[in-house]
Amino acid sequence: MPGTKPHDLLIFLTNRVGRQLSRLMLEQMEFEGFLPQSTHMGLVADLVGNDGLRQQDLAISTIKDKGTVARALKQLESAGLLMRQVDADDRRQKLIRLTDKGNRLWQFAQSKATETMVTATHDIEQTEFDTCIDVLKRVYQNLHQQLSIPQTSSHE
Repeated sequence: MPGTKPHDLLIFLTNRVGRQLSRLMLEQMEFEGFLPQSTHMGLVADLVGNDGLRQQDLAISTIKDKGTVARALKQLESAGLLMRQVDADDRRQKLIRLTDKGNRLWQFAQSKATETMVTATHDIEQTEFDTCIDVLKRVYQNLHQQLSIPQTSSHE
């Protein structure tokens, strides 16, 4: 790919688009005295419909290190957006659940995401956008599958 412009590379473009979408949405996201950051919203999104995940599960799914996840969870818990409960199957583990306030934050975030997408897609046909979403989902699944397969050393 010598001579390829950075803006023509999927890895560069998706990173930039994701950061810009997140920034635009989060600029409008003060919620009941709490100003969520992108890491917070990634954790909340993973908990919606999957209540009761462990901290390690969230670190894996959000592709964040354990320390970053721990700090973000502490902030969300302090804001009353989530709670931790002892896992009955493994008392050393805590299950993380959204509170009613956390669920309200998600509803609020969905409305802000819709507003952001209207801005981002104002001159894009729906069929083009649907194709884009489909392709990105497939790229994500390919990468997720590759990263989920234990890698063996070529020296073994």
